[in-house]
Amino acid sequence: MVRRADGTGRLPRVLSIVVLAILLLLVASVGHTILTITTEPSIEERAHSEAERRAAVIGDALVHGVADDAAGLGQSAARNDRVDVLTVDGTDRRHSPGVRVVFRVHVTMSQPLMAGRASTEMRVCFRQVLDQERRDFSRSQVPCPDNAPPDGTPTPEPARSSTAPAPPPMSGPEPTTVPGTLPPVPAR
Repeated sequence: MVRRADGTGRLPRVLSIVVLAILLLLVASVGHTILTITTEPSIEERAHSEAERRAAVIGDALVHGVADDAAGLGQSAARNDRVDVLTVDGTDRRHSPGVRVVFRVHVTMSQPLMAGRASTEMRVCFRQVLDQERRDFSRSQVPCPDNAPPDGTPTPEPARSSTAPAPPPMSGPEPTTVPGTLPPVPAR
């Protein structure tokens, strides 16, 4: 081992390499944390995904359930927690045009943040078609009706003046309303 005349050896070089390695680890750790935070889905995106997951579970239960009539299907969907059945159109899922169930899924989520908590409450509406004759069991997200209250409780229809014309009659089979749900919304 060769020693320098000024009394320094390998120690300063080793210390500088160790300090450099520690700095690189810190920078990598901060970079990983920032990338994780920026690429993580927002709480709203997670809530929407949860609403879609719940709608899929409800739709599968309706497709594979034992009820065939509209009232039974509506009651089956309404048994789920945080779900409001808005309308049930049709009479029997065994015959075309089948039964169309429109339901609203409520999702409430919260997550801790560095400075408190973030929370969101989301309501998403879906239409589930149940038609065994045409083999149509499609489910789609639909806009929630404006006249449906947020808590799913029915509201009385507004009184019409005697001069206002009556609304046009609905075409097709008469929709069935499940007890404890909202009346069907006519197509616009």
